[in-house]
Amino acid sequence: MMIEQSKSKRMEIKQNMRGGKGDIEITHITNNEILGKNCRLFAQITVKPGDSIGEHQHINEREVFYFLQGKGIVIDNGKEAEIGPGDVMVTPDQSSHSVINTGDEDLVFMALILNENA
Repeated sequence: MMIEQSKSKRMEIKQNMRGGKGDIEITHITNNEILGKNCRLFAQITVKPGDSIGEHQHINEREVFYFLQGKGIVIDNGKEAEIGPGDVMVTPDQSSHSVINTGDEDLVFMALILNENA
């Protein structure tokens, strides 16, 4: 059994992430050694009101978002959808997406990036 205490989590700020707007807060749930070869990222992401993550493509991987708090718009391969708590978005291999916080509170979600060819 392995337990990682909350104080051991690594947090980083990415400015204008992927061509988006604002400071995006990424709290890594665990490190890549623990995740293994099939998973590149497991993190909680916070997007402030009015901020965004710009459009980007995933090659040889898929990304899953689970939205915890706030509301916003996601654009996946040109298709726009409103999202909120409890919603899940899956961006498959060779697809692109972006996220915009359209609400008046933080948009918080879990992000999991899985390697397709591991």
